[in-house]
Order: sequence, then C-alpha cells, then structure tokens
Amino acid sequence: MSETTPTRTRSEEGRPPERAPRRRVNRREQILRTAADAFASQGFNNTSLADIAAMLDITPAGVLHHFGSKTDLLTAVLELRDTNDPAPEGSGMLDHLVATARRNADRPGTTQLYAVLSAESATAEHPAQEWFRKRYTVLRQEVEEAVLDRIGPEHREAAGTPGPHGHSPARSAATAVLAAMDGLQVQWLLDPEAVDMAAVTELVIDAVVAGLSRSEP
Repeated sequence: MSETTPTRTRSEEGRPPERAPRRRVNRREQILRTAADAFASQGFNNTSLADIAAMLDITPAGVLHHFGSKTDLLTAVLELRDTNDPAPEGSGMLDHLVATARRNADRPGTTQLYAVLSAESATAEHPAQEWFRKRYTVLRQEVEEAVLDRIGPEHREAAGTPGPHGHSPARSAATAVLAAMDGLQVQWLLDPEAVDMAAVTELVIDAVVAGLSRSEP
C-alpha cells in the first residue's frame, strides 16, 4: 500500500502564516522621554509642542491627547525623576543625596534637564516655578531633619533653634547642601572631568554636620 499525501482542509490552506505578536508602543512614555530630551537641550520656552510632535512623527494633537497642555507635559517630565528616585527618611537622606549625585553622573540628560529647567523657572511666570518652589521647600525640610538626625543629641536643640532671621542653623545647612549640589551639576555639565559630584557632595555634607556638631549645647 503506497503512502498518500495527507489531505489538508480548506481552512488550513487558507490560513495566513503566523506572525510574531506586535509589541505595543507606549506612546505616552515616548512623548515623555522625547519632551525631556527636548526641554533639556533647548529649554521649555524654546520648545514647542510641534517640535516634540515632529520628533515622534505625530501631530501636536497626538501629544495633547496624552497631556492636556504643554504645562501638563512639563509637570509630568519633572515628576518622572522623583518617581524613579524616592528618598529615605532620617539621616539616610544624606547618604541618598551622595548616591543621587553619583547616579547623576551616569544620566547626563536628566541632570541637564533639571539644571536647565530649575534656572529657567526663576523667570517671571514660568510654568515650572511653583513646582520648583515646592520642591525646594520639601527638600530643605527633609535635609534639615536628616542633618539633625545625624548630629549628636546634645547639639540638636542649638542646631534646630531659629536665629534672628527665623532660620535655624540646621535649615541653613540644608540650604547650603542643596545649593552646592545644584551648582555642582552646572560645573559638571560644563566640564565633567573637572568635577566629582558625589565626592564634593559628601564633603559638603560632612562639613556642615561637623560644623553643627561644634555648636554650643
């Protein structure tokens, strides 16, 4: 008995070849990343929704479908960094700042974005101004608490007591640490080989903690 070729049904003959499943594109994330790069390189005011849309080969309406306005897009870009980089409580915040400075050296785009937008937000009626004002308010409080937690208990009362201008030494120390970190970012962006952001951040933190630890009980 000879072998015969198996009979194929019509449905099998007409079935198209299987295709690999298409990976779904997260358009919102694409817009967010593209906007972050554009704001970092050009600034917020010099970047239009049309610019961002053109980079993605979509229409400005396509951008607005995911973000109601250019300002909403800016806010989402700014919040992206904090979402990916939560801070611990207590004195661990100081170690977190050093680790953040170290990570910033590995993500120049994010560092440039923050440096450009924070400076730009100081201009009148900039849409990111309120966001940065609130951010610094929260950071000063967190770093102040971290500094007070790090110094010896015998010095905490003196370091936490407001002076003639209403600011405690610990609050001034927190302000100095944040100012140093932001200034380091600019210097590093201009000349990366000349600045070690993590080492300098740690040096500044150690200096302010040592200074407060010498305050009179």
